[in-house]
Amino acid sequence: MLRHIQGVEINILGDVLGVAHTEQERIVRHDFALEPQELEHTRFDAEAPCTVLPQQAHFVSLTIDKEGNTFVSSDKVYIAKLNYSLRSIVPNDSIVHALLFQVHNSTRPVLGLFDASCVAGRCLRQLNCIARHAVLHQAFRANPKCPHIRMHWVGHERVLVHDLQYKRVAADFAIDCAVRLSNTIAVRMQFHRLSPREPIVSTVPRLNTAKMMETLRRKRAKLQHPA
Repeated sequence: MLRHIQGVEINILGDVLGVAHTEQERIVRHDFALEPQELEHTRFDAEAPCTVLPQQAHFVSLTIDKEGNTFVSSDKVYIAKLNYSLRSIVPNDSIVHALLFQVHNSTRPVLGLFDASCVAGRCLRQLNCIARHAVLHQAFRANPKCPHIRMHWVGHERVLVHDLQYKRVAADFAIDCAVRLSNTIAVRMQFHRLSPREPIVSTVPRLNTAKMMETLRRKRAKLQHPA
């Protein structure tokens, strides 16, 4: 099932969902939930999997069967419209998870792939989120005819929180926040917004005593022998 973030109804789903599929029992469905309670980022969470959340985005799950047909899970299972078919972009017999969001200067929403339960028949449930993303990234085949289907960044929490704090994230979409992802693949997957309240510098760097003494020596020399 797909849930609307913050209860916002977005009509971009209409660009992706085609006709309802009757053989729903063949499709693995996932329920994505963005938890309302914000988590505080600390240095202890530095290696947690994380991604950047576009404003008013949807989490979606897509199945590519052995024949290359693409299905999207929502309240029902739908056949993806032709523009969002993953045939020739993701290997057949795969289950991928994505964000659907609007980008600047485009009327067509983007499907950003960030995770996968299965790629080319290989189950990835034993891997952590970043390792799964790496497998998906390696299998992903960019198509210049489909610029609206792309890989979405996934990495370590410390990197993204740091870059968001210093406004170093360049994106062609409006950014909402950082989101901590789940290392575990489950029928219900819970994600959390992050609040970066902790200072980035958590330890005081050691002083280079030799360098400091040399600087003091030069300053004394200048005072004793002014030019």
